[in-house]
Amino acid sequence: MMDWQISVILIFGFFVLLAVPGLWVAMALGVGGIIAMVFIPRAQPQVIANVLWTLSTNFTLTAIPLFLLMGEFIIESGVSKRFYRGVAKYIRNIPGGMLLSNIVACGIFSAISGSAPATAAAIGGVAIPELDALGYRKRYTYGSILGGGTLGILIPPSLALIIYGSLTGLSVVQLFAAALIPGIVLCLIYMAYIVLLGITRRKEFANIKWDYYETVGHGEALASILPMVIMIATVLGTLYAGVVTPTEAAAVGALMALIIGKVFGSLNFKLFWKACNKAVRTTTMILFIIFGANIFSYVMSISGATIQIVTWLTDLNLSTVALLFMVYLIYILLGLFLEGIAMQFLTLPVLFPVMMAYGFDGIWFGIVLVILIQIGLVTPPVGMNLFIVKGISKDAKMSEIIIGALPYIVCMLLMLMILTFFPQLTAIFRI
Repeated sequence: MMDWQISVILIFGFFVLLAVPGLWVAMALGVGGIIAMVFIPRAQPQVIANVLWTLSTNFTLTAIPLFLLMGEFIIESGVSKRFYRGVAKYIRNIPGGMLLSNIVACGIFSAISGSAPATAAAIGGVAIPELDALGYRKRYTYGSILGGGTLGILIPPSLALIIYGSLTGLSVVQLFAAALIPGIVLCLIYMAYIVLLGITRRKEFANIKWDYYETVGHGEALASILPMVIMIATVLGTLYAGVVTPTEAAAVGALMALIIGKVFGSLNFKLFWKACNKAVRTTTMILFIIFGANIFSYVMSISGATIQIVTWLTDLNLSTVALLFMVYLIYILLGLFLEGIAMQFLTLPVLFPVMMAYGFDGIWFGIVLVILIQIGLVTPPVGMNLFIVKGISKDAKMSEIIIGALPYIVCMLLMLMILTFFPQLTAIFRI
Protein backbone atom coordinates (compact mmCIF):
# COMPACT_ATOMS: atom_id res chain seq x y z
CA MET A 1 0.00 0.00 0.00
CA MET A 2 1.31 3.48 -0.88
CA ASP A 3 2.35 6.02 1.77
CA TRP A 4 -0.43 8.46 0.98
CA GLN A 5 -3.06 5.75 1.31
CA ILE A 6 -1.75 4.81 4.75
CA SER A 7 -1.79 8.49 5.68
CA VAL A 8 -5.45 8.83 4.68
CA ILE A 9 -6.39 5.79 6.77
CA LEU A 10 -4.47 7.18 9.77
CA ILE A 11 -5.85 10.71 9.51
CA PHE A 12 -9.48 9.74 9.01
CA GLY A 13 -9.10 6.87 11.49
CA PHE A 14 -8.07 9.20 14.31
CA PHE A 15 -10.88 11.60 13.40
CA VAL A 16 -13.51 8.83 13.51
CA LEU A 17 -12.14 7.38 16.76
CA LEU A 18 -12.48 10.76 18.43
CA ALA A 19 -15.77 11.88 16.83
CA VAL A 20 -17.83 8.69 17.27
CA PRO A 21 -17.75 8.72 21.11
CA GLY A 22 -19.13 12.26 21.00
CA LEU A 23 -16.08 14.56 21.15
CA TRP A 24 -16.81 17.97 19.60
CA VAL A 25 -16.20 17.99 15.85
CA ALA A 26 -13.70 20.86 16.21
CA MET A 27 -11.64 18.86 18.73
CA ALA A 28 -11.91 15.64 16.73
CA LEU A 29 -10.58 17.40 13.61
CA GLY A 30 -7.81 19.31 15.37
CA VAL A 31 -6.63 16.67 17.85
CA GLY A 32 -6.96 13.92 15.24
CA GLY A 33 -4.77 15.94 12.89
CA ILE A 34 -2.15 16.62 15.57
CA ILE A 35 -1.95 12.92 16.52
CA ALA A 36 -1.60 11.97 12.86
CA MET A 37 1.40 14.34 12.57
CA VAL A 38 3.41 11.95 14.74
CA PHE A 39 3.26 9.36 11.94
CA ILE A 40 4.01 11.74 9.06
CA PRO A 41 7.73 12.55 8.79
CA ARG A 42 7.25 15.75 6.75
CA ALA A 43 4.78 17.29 9.22
CA GLN A 44 5.98 20.41 11.06
CA PRO A 45 3.96 20.99 14.27
CA GLN A 46 5.05 24.64 14.46
CA VAL A 47 2.95 25.30 11.34
CA ILE A 48 -0.16 24.96 13.54
CA ALA A 49 0.68 28.30 15.16
CA ASN A 50 0.94 29.94 11.73
CA VAL A 51 -2.39 28.44 10.65
CA LEU A 52 -4.19 29.69 13.75
CA TRP A 53 -2.62 33.15 13.50
CA THR A 54 -3.50 33.51 9.81
CA LEU A 55 -7.12 32.52 10.43
CA SER A 56 -7.55 34.70 13.51
CA THR A 57 -6.36 37.76 11.54
CA ASN A 58 -8.46 37.02 8.42
CA PHE A 59 -10.39 40.23 7.68
CA THR A 60 -13.15 38.46 5.72
CA LEU A 61 -14.00 36.16 8.65
CA THR A 62 -14.63 39.24 10.81
CA ALA A 63 -18.00 39.44 9.07
CA ILE A 64 -19.15 36.28 10.88
CA PRO A 65 -19.52 37.72 14.42
CA LEU A 66 -20.91 40.99 13.03
CA PHE A 67 -23.68 39.29 11.02
CA LEU A 68 -24.46 37.09 14.03
CA LEU A 69 -24.64 40.16 16.24
CA MET A 70 -27.02 41.82 13.77
CA GLY A 71 -29.40 38.86 14.00
CA GLU A 72 -29.16 38.59 17.79
CA PHE A 73 -30.05 42.28 18.29
CA ILE A 74 -33.21 41.76 16.23
CA ILE A 75 -34.12 38.57 18.12
CA GLU A 76 -33.48 39.80 21.65
CA SER A 77 -35.18 43.19 21.13
CA GLY A 78 -38.46 41.51 20.14
CA VAL A 79 -38.40 43.12 16.69
CA SER A 80 -38.45 39.67 15.08
CA LYS A 81 -41.73 38.84 16.85
CA ARG A 82 -43.39 42.06 15.65
CA PHE A 83 -42.00 41.48 12.18
CA TYR A 84 -43.44 37.96 12.02
CA ARG A 85 -46.91 39.13 13.02
CA GLY A 86 -46.73 41.94 10.46
CA VAL A 87 -45.91 39.49 7.66
CA ALA A 88 -48.65 37.12 8.82
CA LYS A 89 -51.27 39.89 8.52
CA TYR A 90 -50.88 39.97 4.72
CA ILE A 91 -50.35 36.27 3.97
CA ARG A 92 -52.76 34.44 6.27
CA ASN A 93 -55.67 34.30 3.76
CA ILE A 94 -53.68 32.59 0.98
CA PRO A 95 -54.02 28.75 0.89
CA GLY A 96 -51.56 27.44 3.46
CA GLY A 97 -52.01 30.58 5.53
CA MET A 98 -49.49 31.05 8.33
CA LEU A 99 -47.22 28.33 6.97
CA LEU A 100 -46.50 30.74 4.12
CA SER A 101 -45.79 33.42 6.71
CA ASN A 102 -43.12 31.15 8.17
CA ILE A 103 -41.36 30.81 4.81
CA VAL A 104 -41.56 34.53 3.97
CA ALA A 105 -40.41 35.51 7.46
CA CYS A 106 -37.53 33.02 7.31
CA GLY A 107 -36.55 34.29 3.86
CA ILE A 108 -36.45 37.91 4.97
CA PHE A 109 -34.77 37.13 8.29
CA SER A 110 -32.14 35.10 6.39
CA ALA A 111 -31.04 38.38 4.83
CA ILE A 112 -30.17 39.53 8.35
CA SER A 113 -28.76 36.53 10.19
CA GLY A 114 -26.68 34.60 7.61
CA SER A 115 -27.21 31.53 9.78
CA ALA A 116 -29.69 28.67 9.39
CA PRO A 117 -29.93 27.76 13.11
CA ALA A 118 -30.38 31.45 14.02
CA THR A 119 -33.15 31.83 11.43
CA ALA A 120 -34.96 28.68 12.58
CA ALA A 121 -34.64 29.74 16.23
CA ALA A 122 -35.77 33.35 15.66
CA ILE A 123 -38.83 32.57 13.54
CA GLY A 124 -39.60 29.20 15.15
CA GLY A 125 -39.56 30.69 18.63
CA VAL A 126 -42.39 33.01 17.59
CA ALA A 127 -44.22 30.87 15.03
CA ILE A 128 -44.47 27.48 16.73
CA PRO A 129 -46.43 28.65 19.81
CA GLU A 130 -48.48 30.97 17.58
CA LEU A 131 -49.48 28.24 15.11
CA ASP A 132 -50.14 25.75 17.90
CA ALA A 133 -52.62 28.22 19.40
CA LEU A 134 -54.26 28.76 15.99
CA GLY A 135 -54.77 25.01 15.53
CA TYR A 136 -52.26 24.07 12.78
CA ARG A 137 -51.06 20.47 12.53
CA LYS A 138 -47.71 20.28 14.24
CA ARG A 139 -45.83 18.49 11.49
CA TYR A 140 -46.82 21.17 8.98
CA THR A 141 -45.60 23.87 11.36
CA TYR A 142 -42.33 22.09 12.11
CA GLY A 143 -41.67 21.41 8.42
CA SER A 144 -42.14 25.04 7.40
CA ILE A 145 -39.70 26.22 10.10
CA LEU A 146 -37.17 23.51 9.19
CA GLY A 147 -37.30 24.26 5.47
CA GLY A 148 -37.51 28.03 5.83
CA GLY A 149 -34.72 28.04 8.39
CA THR A 150 -32.25 26.50 5.93
CA LEU A 151 -32.59 29.63 3.77
CA GLY A 152 -30.37 31.31 6.37
CA ILE A 153 -27.23 29.95 4.72
CA LEU A 154 -28.36 30.50 1.11
CA ILE A 155 -29.92 33.96 0.98
CA PRO A 156 -27.17 36.59 1.40
CA PRO A 157 -25.47 37.47 3.66
CA SER A 158 -24.55 33.82 4.19
CA LEU A 159 -21.91 32.71 6.69
CA ALA A 160 -21.46 29.48 4.71
CA LEU A 161 -20.61 31.48 1.57
CA ILE A 162 -18.21 33.71 3.50
CA ILE A 163 -16.33 30.61 4.64
CA TYR A 164 -16.46 29.09 1.14
CA GLY A 165 -15.02 32.31 -0.30
CA SER A 166 -12.22 32.40 2.27
CA LEU A 167 -11.32 28.76 1.51
CA THR A 168 -11.37 29.05 -2.27
CA GLY A 169 -10.20 32.63 -2.75
CA LEU A 170 -13.37 33.53 -4.66
CA SER A 171 -15.14 36.87 -4.24
CA VAL A 172 -17.66 36.85 -1.40
CA VAL A 173 -19.60 39.65 -3.11
CA GLN A 174 -19.93 37.56 -6.29
CA LEU A 175 -20.99 34.55 -4.22
CA PHE A 176 -23.68 36.65 -2.53
CA ALA A 177 -24.87 37.96 -5.89
CA ALA A 178 -24.95 34.44 -7.34
CA ALA A 179 -26.99 33.12 -4.39
CA LEU A 180 -29.72 35.75 -4.59
CA ILE A 181 -31.85 34.23 -7.39
CA PRO A 182 -31.45 30.58 -6.22
CA GLY A 183 -32.46 31.73 -2.72
CA ILE A 184 -35.60 33.41 -4.04
CA VAL A 185 -36.44 30.45 -6.30
CA LEU A 186 -36.08 27.95 -3.44
CA CYS A 187 -38.27 30.19 -1.28
CA LEU A 188 -40.90 30.17 -4.06
CA ILE A 189 -40.68 26.37 -4.38
CA TYR A 190 -41.36 26.05 -0.64
CA MET A 191 -44.32 28.43 -0.98
CA ALA A 192 -45.70 26.57 -4.00
CA TYR A 193 -45.63 23.33 -2.01
CA ILE A 194 -47.48 25.00 0.90
CA VAL A 195 -50.14 26.51 -1.38
CA LEU A 196 -50.64 23.09 -2.98
CA LEU A 197 -50.89 21.59 0.52
CA GLY A 198 -53.44 24.24 1.49
CA ILE A 199 -55.56 23.49 -1.59
CA THR A 200 -55.40 19.69 -1.40
CA ARG A 201 -55.83 19.53 2.41
CA ARG A 202 -58.36 22.34 2.68
CA LYS A 203 -60.34 20.62 5.45
CA GLU A 204 -57.30 20.53 7.71
CA PHE A 205 -56.99 24.33 7.46
CA ALA A 206 -60.71 25.08 7.83
CA ASN A 207 -60.86 25.57 11.61
CA ILE A 208 -57.98 27.99 12.13
CA LYS A 209 -58.74 30.67 14.75
CA TRP A 210 -57.87 34.10 13.36
CA ASP A 211 -59.15 36.25 16.25
CA TYR A 212 -55.85 37.99 17.06
CA TYR A 213 -54.98 38.83 13.43
CA GLU A 214 -58.36 40.43 12.84
CA THR A 215 -57.35 43.14 15.33
CA VAL A 216 -53.98 43.96 13.73
CA GLY A 217 -54.26 47.09 11.58
CA HIS A 218 -52.42 47.70 8.31
CA GLY A 219 -50.48 50.59 9.83
CA GLU A 220 -49.25 48.42 12.71
CA ALA A 221 -48.32 45.59 10.34
CA LEU A 222 -46.35 47.91 8.03
CA ALA A 223 -44.58 49.54 10.98
CA SER A 224 -43.45 46.07 12.05
CA ILE A 225 -42.09 45.13 8.61
CA LEU A 226 -40.52 48.33 7.23
CA PRO A 227 -37.54 48.67 9.63
CA MET A 228 -36.33 45.19 8.71
CA VAL A 229 -36.82 45.80 4.98
CA ILE A 230 -34.91 49.09 5.16
CA MET A 231 -32.04 47.44 7.04
CA ILE A 232 -31.78 44.58 4.54
CA ALA A 233 -31.95 46.95 1.56
CA THR A 234 -29.21 49.13 3.08
CA VAL A 235 -26.85 46.26 3.89
CA LEU A 236 -27.23 44.38 0.60
CA GLY A 237 -27.58 47.54 -1.52
CA THR A 238 -24.31 49.09 -0.30
CA LEU A 239 -22.58 45.72 -0.64
CA TYR A 240 -23.66 45.05 -4.23
CA ALA A 241 -23.01 48.66 -5.23
CA GLY A 242 -19.40 48.20 -4.18
CA VAL A 243 -19.62 50.91 -1.52
CA VAL A 244 -18.59 48.54 1.29
CA THR A 245 -16.84 45.19 1.70
CA PRO A 246 -18.73 42.21 3.21
CA THR A 247 -17.15 42.91 6.61
CA GLU A 248 -18.07 46.59 6.45
CA ALA A 249 -21.61 45.66 5.36
CA ALA A 250 -21.85 43.41 8.41
CA ALA A 251 -20.73 46.30 10.64
CA VAL A 252 -23.34 48.62 9.08
CA GLY A 253 -26.00 45.94 9.61
CA ALA A 254 -25.02 45.39 13.26
CA LEU A 255 -25.21 49.14 13.93
CA MET A 256 -28.60 49.45 12.21
CA ALA A 257 -29.92 46.42 14.11
CA LEU A 258 -28.79 48.02 17.36
CA ILE A 259 -30.65 51.25 16.52
CA ILE A 260 -33.78 49.41 15.28
CA GLY A 261 -33.78 47.20 18.37
CA LYS A 262 -33.69 50.24 20.61
CA VAL A 263 -36.16 52.44 18.69
CA PHE A 264 -38.70 49.83 17.51
CA GLY A 265 -38.06 47.09 20.06
CA SER A 266 -37.29 46.69 23.75
CA LEU A 267 -33.49 46.47 23.57
CA ASN A 268 -31.88 47.51 26.84
CA PHE A 269 -28.43 46.96 28.33
CA LYS A 270 -29.37 43.53 29.73
CA LEU A 271 -30.68 42.31 26.36
CA PHE A 272 -27.74 43.97 24.58
CA TRP A 273 -25.35 42.00 26.76
CA LYS A 274 -27.32 38.78 26.19
CA ALA A 275 -27.20 39.29 22.40
CA CYS A 276 -23.45 39.92 22.51
CA ASN A 277 -22.95 36.81 24.66
CA LYS A 278 -24.91 34.60 22.25
CA ALA A 279 -23.07 36.00 19.21
CA VAL A 280 -19.70 35.38 20.90
CA ARG A 281 -20.65 31.81 21.80
CA THR A 282 -21.74 31.00 18.25
CA THR A 283 -18.67 32.71 16.76
CA THR A 284 -16.40 30.74 19.07
CA MET A 285 -18.02 27.48 18.01
CA ILE A 286 -17.60 28.35 14.32
CA LEU A 287 -13.99 29.49 14.71
CA PHE A 288 -13.00 26.39 16.69
CA ILE A 289 -14.36 24.23 13.87
CA ILE A 290 -12.41 26.35 11.38
CA PHE A 291 -9.19 26.02 13.41
CA GLY A 292 -9.58 22.26 13.85
CA ALA A 293 -10.47 21.71 10.21
CA ASN A 294 -7.46 23.76 9.06
CA ILE A 295 -5.11 21.59 11.10
CA PHE A 296 -6.79 18.54 9.58
CA SER A 297 -6.46 19.99 6.07
CA TYR A 298 -2.77 20.82 6.64
CA VAL A 299 -2.03 17.24 7.68
CA MET A 300 -3.90 15.91 4.63
CA SER A 301 -1.90 18.25 2.40
CA ILE A 302 1.56 17.58 3.90
CA SER A 303 1.01 13.82 3.72
CA GLY A 304 0.51 14.11 -0.04
CA ALA A 305 -2.98 12.63 0.26
CA THR A 306 -4.78 15.68 -1.10
CA ILE A 307 -2.88 15.87 -4.39
CA GLN A 308 -2.97 12.10 -4.79
CA ILE A 309 -6.74 11.95 -4.32
CA VAL A 310 -7.19 14.80 -6.81
CA THR A 311 -4.96 13.00 -9.30
CA TRP A 312 -6.80 9.72 -8.76
CA LEU A 313 -10.21 11.29 -9.30
CA THR A 314 -9.14 13.13 -12.46
CA ASP A 315 -7.46 9.99 -13.83
CA LEU A 316 -10.75 8.10 -13.56
CA ASN A 317 -11.92 10.07 -16.61
CA LEU A 318 -15.46 10.26 -15.30
CA SER A 319 -17.96 12.22 -17.31
CA THR A 320 -18.84 15.60 -15.84
CA VAL A 321 -22.35 14.35 -15.01
CA ALA A 322 -21.03 11.22 -13.26
CA LEU A 323 -18.53 13.25 -11.24
CA LEU A 324 -21.16 15.81 -10.28
CA PHE A 325 -23.64 13.25 -9.02
CA MET A 326 -20.86 11.43 -7.17
CA VAL A 327 -20.02 14.72 -5.41
CA TYR A 328 -23.71 15.25 -4.60
CA LEU A 329 -23.90 11.79 -3.04
CA ILE A 330 -20.72 12.37 -1.01
CA TYR A 331 -22.08 15.58 0.51
CA ILE A 332 -25.54 14.16 1.21
CA LEU A 333 -23.95 11.23 3.06
CA LEU A 334 -21.52 13.49 4.95
CA GLY A 335 -24.44 15.75 5.87
CA LEU A 336 -25.92 12.91 7.89
CA PHE A 337 -22.98 13.05 10.31
CA LEU A 338 -21.13 16.38 9.95
CA GLU A 339 -21.95 20.05 10.45
CA GLY A 340 -21.76 22.20 7.30
CA ILE A 341 -18.65 24.22 8.21
CA ALA A 342 -16.73 21.06 9.06
CA MET A 343 -17.82 19.53 5.74
CA GLN A 344 -16.43 22.47 3.80
CA PHE A 345 -13.05 22.40 5.51
CA LEU A 346 -12.85 18.64 5.30
CA THR A 347 -13.70 18.27 1.62
CA LEU A 348 -12.93 21.46 -0.31
CA PRO A 349 -9.11 21.10 -0.25
CA VAL A 350 -9.64 17.84 -2.16
CA LEU A 351 -12.83 18.31 -4.17
CA PHE A 352 -12.57 21.98 -5.20
CA PRO A 353 -9.42 21.41 -7.36
CA VAL A 354 -11.14 18.41 -8.96
CA MET A 355 -14.22 20.46 -9.83
CA MET A 356 -12.01 23.18 -11.32
CA ALA A 357 -10.04 20.60 -13.32
CA TYR A 358 -13.33 19.39 -14.81
CA GLY A 359 -14.22 22.94 -15.83
CA PHE A 360 -17.01 23.68 -13.34
CA ASP A 361 -17.63 27.28 -12.32
CA GLY A 362 -16.39 27.82 -8.75
CA ILE A 363 -19.10 30.37 -7.92
CA TRP A 364 -21.85 28.04 -9.16
CA PHE A 365 -20.35 25.13 -7.20
CA GLY A 366 -20.42 27.24 -4.03
CA ILE A 367 -24.18 27.76 -4.37
CA VAL A 368 -24.74 24.06 -5.08
CA LEU A 369 -22.61 23.13 -2.07
CA VAL A 370 -24.68 25.37 0.21
CA ILE A 371 -27.89 23.63 -0.91
CA LEU A 372 -26.28 20.28 -0.13
CA ILE A 373 -25.37 21.62 3.32
CA GLN A 374 -28.99 22.78 3.72
CA ILE A 375 -30.15 19.19 3.22
CA GLY A 376 -27.77 18.10 5.98
CA LEU A 377 -29.35 20.63 8.36
CA VAL A 378 -32.70 18.79 8.31
CA THR A 379 -31.60 15.15 8.02
CA PRO A 380 -31.03 12.90 11.04
CA PRO A 381 -29.11 11.95 13.05
CA VAL A 382 -27.26 15.27 13.52
CA GLY A 383 -29.32 17.80 11.52
CA MET A 384 -28.87 21.05 13.46
CA ASN A 385 -32.30 22.52 12.66
CA LEU A 386 -34.06 19.36 13.85
CA PHE A 387 -32.69 19.97 17.32
CA ILE A 388 -33.49 23.69 17.17
CA VAL A 389 -37.17 22.88 16.58
CA LYS A 390 -37.09 20.15 19.24
CA GLY A 391 -35.65 22.67 21.69
CA ILE A 392 -38.43 25.18 20.96
CA SER A 393 -41.25 22.63 21.14
CA LYS A 394 -40.31 20.48 24.14
CA ASP A 395 -43.20 18.04 23.73
CA ALA A 396 -42.53 17.41 20.03
CA LYS A 397 -41.67 13.92 18.90
CA MET A 398 -38.51 13.73 16.80
CA SER A 399 -40.30 11.38 14.37
CA GLU A 400 -42.96 14.06 13.80
CA ILE A 401 -40.29 16.72 13.22
CA ILE A 402 -38.47 14.53 10.70
CA ILE A 403 -41.71 13.71 8.83
CA GLY A 404 -42.41 17.43 8.62
CA ALA A 405 -38.98 18.00 7.07
CA LEU A 406 -39.31 15.41 4.30
CA PRO A 407 -41.28 17.50 1.75
CA TYR A 408 -38.74 20.32 2.12
CA ILE A 409 -35.84 17.93 1.50
CA VAL A 410 -37.60 17.01 -1.76
CA CYS A 411 -37.89 20.75 -2.56
CA MET A 412 -34.14 21.21 -1.96
CA LEU A 413 -33.33 18.24 -4.20
CA LEU A 414 -35.55 19.80 -6.88
CA MET A 415 -33.62 23.08 -6.51
CA LEU A 416 -30.38 21.13 -6.84
CA MET A 417 -31.58 19.65 -10.13
CA ILE A 418 -32.69 23.08 -11.38
CA LEU A 419 -29.21 24.50 -10.72
CA THR A 420 -27.60 21.44 -12.29
CA PHE A 421 -29.44 21.92 -15.58
CA PHE A 422 -29.82 25.71 -15.43
CA PRO A 423 -26.56 27.03 -13.92
CA GLN A 424 -27.31 30.42 -15.52
CA LEU A 425 -29.49 31.20 -12.48
CA THR A 426 -26.32 31.91 -10.52
CA ALA A 427 -25.01 34.38 -13.13
CA ILE A 428 -27.92 36.85 -13.32
CA PHE A 429 -26.70 39.29 -10.67
CA ARG A 430 -22.98 38.61 -10.84
CA ILE A 431 -20.87 41.75 -10.67
